[in-house]
Amino acid sequence: MYEELKKRRLELEKTLEEIAEETKIKKSYLQFIEEGDFDKLPIAVYTRAYIITYAKNLGVDPSAILKDYENYLQSKQNTKREIELNDIESSDQKTSFFKKLPNWSITLAVIFIVFFIVFLLIKSERKEQILPPPPPVKQETNSEISKIEEKIETNMSQQESPVKEQKLIIETSDKVWMRITIDDRDKREFLLNPGQKIQLQANKSFRLHIGNAGGVKVLFNGKDMGKIGETGQVVYLNLPQEKN
Repeated sequence: MYEELKKRRLELEKTLEEIAEETKIKKSYLQFIEEGDFDKLPIAVYTRAYIITYAKNLGVDPSAILKDYENYLQSKQNTKREIELNDIESSDQKTSFFKKLPNWSITLAVIFIVFFIVFLLIKSERKEQILPPPPPVKQETNSEISKIEEKIETNMSQQESPVKEQKLIIETSDKVWMRITIDDRDKREFLLNPGQKIQLQANKSFRLHIGNAGGVKVLFNGKDMGKIGETGQVVYLNLPQEKN
């Protein structure tokens, strides 16, 4: 009977917009009622009110249309119940399938699962315990060890600065020329004026060649060597002095 609403509206030459304005019902809801498309309408309590209001606006008895709507609701409810019953039957069938299985088969399945889990645990533990062997340690031969020790000693000797054991101080009271040889290797020449002073160090010895012995004062390791010659005298002096 919902088709009667549209037929009556067209007879009255009314549009859905006009009726929506008069009834305060959405135009889309009015169209769904005319087409019997009840699935797209809101909950039943609102839809019943919309049908009654729309029918009265057009001067149509709403009872027949409400009956169509109630039949729709009943059909929908029946369909829902059928779906629920089918779900229950399907669940019962699954349950009955497991119930039909003998107890020994369930026990075997449980035992198999337990053994499989234990197998996986043992396998993982073995993987953790088996470690790769350590890399081989290179064995040094005696000759190689000796070479290494020699290199270490050489480096240490190069790094250590030689200790200067002998100290020489020259003080002049006149103009003096001299040549000093340090440790028989390092030769140095000096031309000193009165009042000058030089200090030298050696590991072992000094060899002095003095051109004016009376114009110098020599101190060796803090000891004054005294008068070593006269003015203008050439003197050769070895320090430390050789023992007779």
